[in-house]
Amino acid sequence: MKTKLSVLSLFIMILTGCNRLESGLTVQPGKQFELGGNQNGSFTVKTKNIGDVAVLITERQATGQTIALGKFVPGQQQTIRFAAGSSVLIDNSSTSAAQLKLIVTGDKNLSMREKTP
Repeated sequence: MKTKLSVLSLFIMILTGCNRLESGLTVQPGKQFELGGNQNGSFTVKTKNIGDVAVLITERQATGQTIALGKFVPGQQQTIRFAAGSSVLIDNSSTSAAQLKLIVTGDKNLSMREKTP
């Protein structure tokens, strides 16, 4: 019985884990990381700045309009919901790498890329 309960608990944890994407993110100095765009569904990103440098977070809506969401300082944690087709842009204008922890829920069929802004 204990083995069946352990297997059931593991199965539930796996199913629960499938509902979100959790990742560490490094954005190199002078680079921009883009997550999302062209997806069919909305998504939510819980972000924690675990590094030593601030980053600028911007939303690019499906229409192309951009909305600056603010400077995200070390230690800050924020949860942001994005509409279908939107993307989150994370800009690191510092001379050091930025470190973030991301937890994504909702539509996880998201493109990801780093580029020079």
